[in-house]
Amino acid sequence: MSIRFLATFIVSFLLTVAILGGAGYAVSRITLAPSRDVFRTGYFEFELAQGWWCELDGTEYVCTPPGKPPRDAIAVIAMKERNKDDTLDAYEAHLSKSQKLGEGTNATSSVVRKLGRRAIGDQLWVEALHSGSEIANFDTYYMGTTTAGLGILVTLSARSDKAAEYIGRMNEMITTLRVYQR
Repeated sequence: MSIRFLATFIVSFLLTVAILGGAGYAVSRITLAPSRDVFRTGYFEFELAQGWWCELDGTEYVCTPPGKPPRDAIAVIAMKERNKDDTLDAYEAHLSKSQKLGEGTNATSSVVRKLGRRAIGDQLWVEALHSGSEIANFDTYYMGTTTAGLGILVTLSARSDKAAEYIGRMNEMITTLRVYQR
């Protein structure tokens, strides 16, 4: 074997490996969805939508979408020790009523657009959609459930003109929710 043949063979081999490796990487980036970050607490976990992040703010977890403030949406997850008032029936009764926003003559009432129950994994949740309950010109999606020891409430408020987009993302995240307590 000559040196020239061996050098040509090695260069050809390395070039072929580089081209095939690059093509494989490009195809995998196009065809495979990026893995999601998982947000975990001592009580639950779920996969975050692309670019979202959550952090503890006092006693609640606040989750925000990508972008600079002011944000078009915010999600809040609150948990507390369960008492006799923490039942799905009580949550449903509360969410079936319009919520008051503001004080005095400037007060408005929310419009209840949806109310029902939904199973996610092995947890049954009460869910509701209100317009104008937390912030004017925002829609708020509520979900509540109980475990043996906890009451859990999830709220997502999004600008009304972008609510469908954000509620869709929140639903993607919530469907991956796993509650550790039964």
